[in-house]
Amino acid sequence: MKPMFNLSANIENGFAEGEQYIVTPNAQKAVYNLVNDFHAGIHSFTIIGSYGTGKSSFLLALESDLKRGTKKPFLLEPKTLSRSPEFEIINIVGDYVELSTLICRGINVDTSANSVLDELKAYYNRCQEQNKFLVIVIDEFGKVLEHAAKNCPEKELYFLQKLAEFINVPSRQILLLTTLHQNFSAYAKDLTETQVNEWKKVKGRFKEITFVEPVEQLLHLASKQLHGERQIQVADNAVFLYELAKETGFVSKDFSIETALQLYPLDLFSAYAITTAIQRYGQNERSLFTFLASKGSNSISGYEPTQNQTYNLQQVYDYVYYNFYSYLKDANADSMTWGAMQLSIEKVEGQEWESEEQMLQAVNIVKTIGLLNLFGVAGFRLSKDSLAEYAKQAMNIPNALDVISKLEKKKIIRYAAYKDRVMLFEGTDVDLEAEIREAGLMVARPVAFVDELNVFFNRRISPVKAHFYQKGTPRFFDYKLYEEPLDVVPTGDTDGYIELIFSTKKNALEEIKKFSADTEHALVFAYFVDTENIIDHLYNIKKYNYLIDRVIDREDKVAVKEIQKLKEYEENLLNKAISDNLFSYQNRVIWIFKGQKVHISSHRDFNRLLSRVCDEIYHQTPVMNNELFNRHKLSGTITAARKSYLNNLIEYYTDENLGFPDDKFPPEKTIYFSLLKNTGLHVNGQFADAPANDGFESVWNACERFLESTEHKARKISDLIKLLSIQPYKLKQGFLDFWIPTYLFIKRQDYALYDALKGAFIPHVNIEFFDLLQKHPADFEVKKFAVDGVKLGFFNQYRRFINLGDEFTITKDSFIETIKPFLAFYSRLDEYTRHTRKFNHESTMKFRDVLAKAKDPEKAFFEDLPEALGFNQEKLKQEGFVREYGDIIQRAIRELRACYTQLIERLEQRLVDDFGLQSYDFNDYIHEIHARLAHVKTYLLTDKQREFYHHAMTEYDNRTLWYQSICYTILDQRLDTLRDEQEDKLADDLVYLFRECEKYSSISHRANDLEKDDAYSFDMVTNRGTNIRTQTYVLPEKNKKQVCKLEERINQILSGDNNIDVCTLLSILNKKMKE
Repeated sequence: MKPMFNLSANIENGFAEGEQYIVTPNAQKAVYNLVNDFHAGIHSFTIIGSYGTGKSSFLLALESDLKRGTKKPFLLEPKTLSRSPEFEIINIVGDYVELSTLICRGINVDTSANSVLDELKAYYNRCQEQNKFLVIVIDEFGKVLEHAAKNCPEKELYFLQKLAEFINVPSRQILLLTTLHQNFSAYAKDLTETQVNEWKKVKGRFKEITFVEPVEQLLHLASKQLHGERQIQVADNAVFLYELAKETGFVSKDFSIETALQLYPLDLFSAYAITTAIQRYGQNERSLFTFLASKGSNSISGYEPTQNQTYNLQQVYDYVYYNFYSYLKDANADSMTWGAMQLSIEKVEGQEWESEEQMLQAVNIVKTIGLLNLFGVAGFRLSKDSLAEYAKQAMNIPNALDVISKLEKKKIIRYAAYKDRVMLFEGTDVDLEAEIREAGLMVARPVAFVDELNVFFNRRISPVKAHFYQKGTPRFFDYKLYEEPLDVVPTGDTDGYIELIFSTKKNALEEIKKFSADTEHALVFAYFVDTENIIDHLYNIKKYNYLIDRVIDREDKVAVKEIQKLKEYEENLLNKAISDNLFSYQNRVIWIFKGQKVHISSHRDFNRLLSRVCDEIYHQTPVMNNELFNRHKLSGTITAARKSYLNNLIEYYTDENLGFPDDKFPPEKTIYFSLLKNTGLHVNGQFADAPANDGFESVWNACERFLESTEHKARKISDLIKLLSIQPYKLKQGFLDFWIPTYLFIKRQDYALYDALKGAFIPHVNIEFFDLLQKHPADFEVKKFAVDGVKLGFFNQYRRFINLGDEFTITKDSFIETIKPFLAFYSRLDEYTRHTRKFNHESTMKFRDVLAKAKDPEKAFFEDLPEALGFNQEKLKQEGFVREYGDIIQRAIRELRACYTQLIERLEQRLVDDFGLQSYDFNDYIHEIHARLAHVKTYLLTDKQREFYHHAMTEYDNRTLWYQSICYTILDQRLDTLRDEQEDKLADDLVYLFRECEKYSSISHRANDLEKDDAYSFDMVTNRGTNIRTQTYVLPEKNKKQVCKLEERINQILSGDNNIDVCTLLSILNKKMKE
């Protein structure tokens, strides 16, 4: 029975009896991804592919497999998708209606149902009860999306989102398959920004499966259909044209001869062109299989081949132009090319030819050239001979070369050397060949040409292989072009230079050898013996530049474009010539290293030379085989891993494997194993004194020597990085980003760390420091500790203070841990204690000031502090003085700790004494204060008095907080920032404000009616010792007349001298108040 093939498939109709389905690699990949993703929890899919790529047939084949419609499955065994014994499949063909309506139709419920999703859930539950797996297929889903985009998109998107959420529950036995002709987002072109964002959210709930068959696969399918439908004797020219297609690079070398012959009467050129054209221009109902089945003009179904006549490119041109005319006329990527083809045809028709037949032959050749250039791949070649052979064998034009020659003379076609291809001549009045010859007379042939050569030389990099395999550090050599050797130092990711020397000097070789012997850097020299072919290409480039700059009119776009292409082609040839000279190994260059010629006869020799250079120049490179971080620039993933690695290094360095879990291997753990575990630097939660791995000793020793060099003078960490970044190490920046902080952490007890800009000591090596270090390594310095002999006594005194006990020797671990508490103690002192000079002992102030100025901890504790406390070198040797020294420091620490408390006690003493409080106990006198101020009418107070009063009357948990609160009102600054010169005034103001508040409290309490009665409140102090606390007197309204009369009588007897009168009245008041 003859196999059946359909032009298109309708999923609602299913496979017809006897219909064939050819499983392509693309279909196999699609079903593989679908099954895997389903088991990963993804249940909603969109299959994307243009019309005719077989999406619907794929769905039908899948349905057939799931329903066991064939003995042998097309795509998969059902059990690979689900263990369910049966599959319920709902096939829906998309339409321009709401999706909910289509689903209602698919599950046979009334479209007026209140909740379509509820109905679908009920349908699914029934399937589950019957142990069925539910598959919902929506073909032509693009129509649904187009409708959604134009009709209430928010509502439709919401429904689609809810549908996907229901289906995508991983435990559900349900699958949603949809098909689209273009990307999901393409249907949202006319939506608002908000709607587009919602569209993207919905898109994210569908896994996309791209369904694009390659041209070769489509041709394979087409060959099956053609061979099945027509039994045509394959002519001899089919094989010739197949070989020609491969020879010119129009199709791949491994294209099947069987497929090519089964495509007959299509030749391979025309078959490839028609398939590519339909893929580009085909709309909904036009596919390759539509072409195969079409009838009428230019169709293949009725085409009968003749001698040397296939269904050739001329007929493909006519079919495409006729069937896709409107599309080709619209603006698209190929419209200009089609326009140029039409213009070329019109030029042919407008020329004189020997006969009409010759003119038609010329037109057909033009069509052929146009299509071959339009659909040919980048490396496709089309010589005039190849074109003529095609014209003879496929178009029955025996005199093709003659026609091609005439087309070329008439400037309708041309041969482009830079592409090795015959092309359509797009039109210019300039005789380019003549102008190029003329330019050769105007432009001088290059002599000293290195500068010009540098402009066009394509930079290249050569990796070093053997050295990399041995050491693990990637090395790269860059290329430089010079007239004579130059001593260039490799920096950054460049580890060496291959200097290409183009010299016209007679003794150039000897000079290069001498220079090479003297240089200490990774430089290899390649002396070019014969440069004529290189100069030829450079000369041609100069000619083309001359034409562009001085001859060709810029408005002549065609001529300019052509010269530009010729120039680009010549530049490629130039670089190829340089490369050929270097790597053809035919003694065109002489290789030199360390003053000696090096014989290079193969690429292996070349690689050996580069590895030898690296082995000799970078002989201190450590062995580190981990490409994750042993590279110049870290990836984003490894940069993040670095943070995690350093966090574990700091937090879990006492744990085995830095606390990384045993069952997981994130990149940071892998790097830990390479950097610390495998080198023997971290074993069983402890750091070793040196690496156990010989291959890592070089970098460790370099760091140790650097640290030793800082014993007498601090050095910047950037100096260490620079040291390791140059020969003989030349370590990669990525490696240093991990190693430098690792080394600094391992050795953190051996050195003092400083901020180089401020000169300040940094007590902690933590993640914040490492973050800053990576950005600004020059901002930090280290200085190695040098603790010995005479300092031991002081050291043990310091250790007693922090309860660490005596040691017979000062170890690297003990010193930094001993001095840290002192520095931390100073950093926690409040501002007042850091600045006051009110100490019982001057030594306390000196001790504090040494801590304040300590930039070098070692010097501060073993030199500056003993000297400040009066202990010279002789005293340092006597144990008694050492103990006395310790007692002084202990006393100083006690005074510093009590300093702020003593300030508050002095303020308290003044307040209790001068305000006449009955007790010195805070809990007692605070109640007395609250009682004495209880009657204040706050509206009588000034703003400052009112604020002070509120703070004074607020209840606090302790004395310190209460004093800080009331003093802040007076000072407008925190009490712990007080300076010595402010203390007396603060105490005076404190007493004064309490007295003022008490006056108003007394007045408010004594006066019955503040609106009518007059109240007087005052203190009385004299030089005779009188000190009368606030007294308040109230003059009732009823006694005011009596007072007025008495006031008049007193005024009459006063002297008139204001001072005498006031003093007399005050004297009387003083006596009256004592009565």
